[in-house]
Amino acid sequence: MSFDAKRTQVAQGAYDFARYFTSSFEAVRFGRAVPRRAELAAPEGMSTGGGRAARQAIVLVPERPGPPNLTVGWVEVSARRAQLRTHRALAAVHRARFKDRLLDIDEESYRAFLDQASQLLAACGVGVGLDDDAAPISQRPPPQPAAPRQSSHVLNYFAVGFVAFVLGAFAGGLAVYARFVGF
Repeated sequence: MSFDAKRTQVAQGAYDFARYFTSSFEAVRFGRAVPRRAELAAPEGMSTGGGRAARQAIVLVPERPGPPNLTVGWVEVSARRAQLRTHRALAAVHRARFKDRLLDIDEESYRAFLDQASQLLAACGVGVGLDDDAAPISQRPPPQPAAPRQSSHVLNYFAVGFVAFVLGAFAGGLAVYARFVGF
């Protein structure tokens, strides 16, 4: 493991995990016409913003330049969660993106990769979910926004009142002390 002093702890952990994941699948190849290898993208910057920008793409990268990368999932090391696309979901996304090209990755070898990747991630304490949605991304409903947090106004009023009481008690005590001491 190399340590780059400029990276934050979360970014360094994600960088090291990307190297480990990619090296674990170094000898595995997918595809008939275009051989591809699995890679976990390393974080681009020196910080992930405390984990907010820590999502790393799992991609199948072609051995030769030209064909596009295929994103097959993602990992968030800091949150210890990951999601992988099934062959059916990958084929649907590929069909929506590249209408004239067939996906040349056979289902059996891809399923073996999913099993290996799931086992590796689970062994590292990362929870794995499978995306089996065959609907093209453009037809999927947009994700629902998170409900805004409703903070308790009573707690805020209590905190302000408490601070005012403490300041008043301090000022009153200081006035009594000044009267007795005489300044």
